[in-house]
Amino acid sequence: MIDLTNDEADDLARYLDVTRAEMLFARGVILVEGDAEKFLIPEFAAEMGVTLDEHGISVCSVAGTHFKPYVKFLEALGIPFSVITDWDNERGQKRAAELISIIGTLRKEAELDAFVQWLMDTDEWEDFDARTSEFGIFTNADTLEVDLVKGDYEEAIFATLREGGFGKMRMARIDGWEADMTTLDRKQFLALVDDIGKGRFAQRLATRIQGIDVPHYIAGAIQHVVDRV
Repeated sequence: MIDLTNDEADDLARYLDVTRAEMLFARGVILVEGDAEKFLIPEFAAEMGVTLDEHGISVCSVAGTHFKPYVKFLEALGIPFSVITDWDNERGQKRAAELISIIGTLRKEAELDAFVQWLMDTDEWEDFDARTSEFGIFTNADTLEVDLVKGDYEEAIFATLREGGFGKMRMARIDGWEADMTTLDRKQFLALVDDIGKGRFAQRLATRIQGIDVPHYIAGAIQHVVDRV
């Protein structure tokens, strides 16, 4: 029996209804927060030489950060999974710790309470990432789009933004950021992405990511499931 609260059971029932039980028929699942990741993860996998469909791996968006019922469900069914989640001003630390508490409890991990408390308290981020990845939990430094633009995807992202049909003022803003990344305003940048629509933006960006190194936390989440299916 899967130990779900009423709200969690309702969330899961709605998800399985909407997706036609995609999780049930997958050999492995990568859980993500939204449409942007859902569109981009298969393309990132392709850059790693991995075709997710051939492995029977589904990318499933939970439309937010409420991963708990899905983690309980997949763990109980023994379906390999990983979770990719935003850091969200350190809320990601608590989120990762809570998910590992659920997973560790179901797996009857020894000394789990002490480990979870360490995850909640630590500021040793390399160790934190390494330990959470053992459980299939992968966090980034910021939201996906901000992480990408501050990484190797700057050129691809600005080219995608320019397709947004923005006026002179916002196009000048994009030009300024591209000329000097230290001037990038996070709030204004995300507002432009939202105006295009995160899903549409991700679809367009997906055509421009070939040949660029996959962010390590995304590569880790993909490989974690590939290794277990």
